Amino acid sequence: MSGLRFAWPAYRRASADLLASAPLESCGVAYSVHDPHTNTWLVDDVESVANSAYEHRDEVSATLRPAFIVEVANRARALGRSVVLVHTHPFEQSHPRFSAVDDAGEVALAGYLRRRAPKGEHLALVLSEAGCRARRIGTAQEVPVWQIGERLVLLSSDKSTEGSDVRYDRQVRAFGADGQRVISSLKVGVVGVGGTGSVLLQQLTRLGVRDFVLIDPDVVETTNLNRLAGAGPSDVGTSKIAVAEREILACSSTSRVRGLRADVVDANIAAELVGLDFVFLCTDSHASRAVVCHVAYQYLVPTIDMGTSITVREGAVTHISGRVQMLAPELPCLTCTGALDGNQIRREMMSPERRASDPYLVGDYEPQPAVMSINTTMASLAATMFMAAVTSMPGQARFQLYEGVKGAVRPTQARRVEDCLVCSRRGALAKGPSWSLPVRPRANNG
Repeated sequence: MSGLRFAWPAYRRASADLLASAPLESCGVAYSVHDPHTNTWLVDDVESVANSAYEHRDEVSATLRPAFIVEVANRARALGRSVVLVHTHPFEQSHPRFSAVDDAGEVALAGYLRRRAPKGEHLALVLSEAGCRARRIGTAQEVPVWQIGERLVLLSSDKSTEGSDVRYDRQVRAFGADGQRVISSLKVGVVGVGGTGSVLLQQLTRLGVRDFVLIDPDVVETTNLNRLAGAGPSDVGTSKIAVAEREILACSSTSRVRGLRADVVDANIAAELVGLDFVFLCTDSHASRAVVCHVAYQYLVPTIDMGTSITVREGAVTHISGRVQMLAPELPCLTCTGALDGNQIRREMMSPERRASDPYLVGDYEPQPAVMSINTTMASLAATMFMAAVTSMPGQARFQLYEGVKGAVRPTQARRVEDCLVCSRRGALAKGPSWSLPVRPRANNG
C-alpha cells in the first residue's frame, strides 16, 4: 500500500475542521514519517493553520506567511519528518483537482522544503466535500491517499467505470463492482499457511484477491494432513508455502504469489509486511503475533488475527474456542486484549540452543488438538470481517469470540489501554521506520 496513510480518525477530523470554514479556503499541516523503500507517508494528526498564519485568504486561494513556512520547515527538520501541506477547495462539488494557482504556488515551496527539511519527500493534499487528491509537492506525480481504521478506504480515487470479471457476478450483486475492484487491487499478506491459513487462502482467492505474500517456515508433516487444505500424502516433506502457492494458482492462474519459507519474527522477513495493504495472522506463535501486531499499528497496515483452542481434560473435550480480532488505529491491539504471553514470546524468540540451556524454561512444546472444521469456522469469520472492512458489505464486528460447545459466535468489545506502547500515539502508532520493531536481528533465510 504505497501512498499517504492516515490513521483513522485523523483524516475525518482534518476534513471536517478545514471544510467548516467554507466558503474560505483553509490550510493545515501534517508531519509524516516517510518510508522511501515502500513510498509510504504515515500521518496520525493534522494541525489546522491559525488565522494569524495567513497572508491572504479568500474563496479561491490561500497564501501562508513566509515566517510560518519557515516554522513548519524547521519543525519538520527537528522531527526528522516530511511535510504534508493541506488546503481545501470548498467550491468543488466533485473530486478535487489541483488548480493552476496551486501549481504556481508550490514551485518555490517545494524547493525551499527540500533544502530546509531534507528528511523524506514532501506532499501537497487538496480536500473537497467529495474526497481528496495528493501529490509530491511541486510536481504532477500523484500519490494515493488511504484512511486506515476499522475500514480501509481509498480516499483519493474517482469512481471507476471499469467492468468486473464475470466470475465475480454473484459477489458484485452483494457488495457492488467498486467493492470487487478494491478486493482485486489489494496486496494481501498471510502469515502462517497451515490449518487456518490454508483454508483462508481458498476463500480469499475466490473472493478475488490476486496479489499475495505468504510467510511460513514449515514443511508438511503427516499430522498436518487432517487440516491442511490442498495437501495430500505426496506433499509430506514439501514446504507449506509451495502447497499454498499451488492451490492459489490452480484457482486463479494469473494471481501473483510471493512465497517466503521463513519466520516473520526475523527482521528482514517482517520488513516484507510494511508495504502491504492488508495482512492475516494465522499462526499459533505468540512471537509472530507480537511482531505483526506492531507492524499493523506502526506502519498502518490493517490486520486480522485469528486463533483456535480445544481443551481436553481426562480424555474429554471441555472447551472449544476461537477468536478473530482486527488490528487497526482506534481498535485495541493484542497487548490491550491480553492475547499475548510474554514468557512464550521470550521462549519463541530464542534459538533452539539458547532455549535448551535456559534454566527458566522447563518442558517441551506439546502439540495442541486441531480440527479442520473449527479452523474453517474461524477462517470464514475472518474473510467476512475482511469484506466488511474493505467493501460496502455491512458488518460492524471487529472482534469476535467463538464458543464451539455452545455453538455461538458473539461480537465483543475491548478497551484500548491509554498510552499503550503498541497502538497509541505515544507508542508505535504511525511511527514507521522511526520506531524499532520487536524482531530478531537480521537472519540469513536464503
